[in-house]
Amino acid sequence: MSIVKTIAYLSTLIMGGIIVWANSQSNFFENASEVADTAWGVVTLVDLYVGFIFIAIWIIFREEGIRRIVWLVGLFFLGNLTTAIYIIYCIGNSNGNLNKFFQGEKY
Repeated sequence: MSIVKTIAYLSTLIMGGIIVWANSQSNFFENASEVADTAWGVVTLVDLYVGFIFIAIWIIFREEGIRRIVWLVGLFFLGNLTTAIYIIYCIGNSNGNLNKFFQGEKY
């Protein structure tokens, strides 16, 4: 689990830094249409949101109540930055137990 935790921490730092950098370079809402203007931009967006759906299914299965909603909103607004933070959160709550990592309190 420690390698997963390390990767999740590094991913969080990298994605957080990239988000801050991108926001300093351009306004997302003014430039978002440029991504969708190319075929590979569309492929990238579809790929991204299909991945979000898989992570969302895991969150829906694992979490309950308001925590579920908070994680899902974070996922669809902050993307895989939320995924990396969620993995860190799950590792912290699982105490090294892989079943508890995937299933949470339902284990």
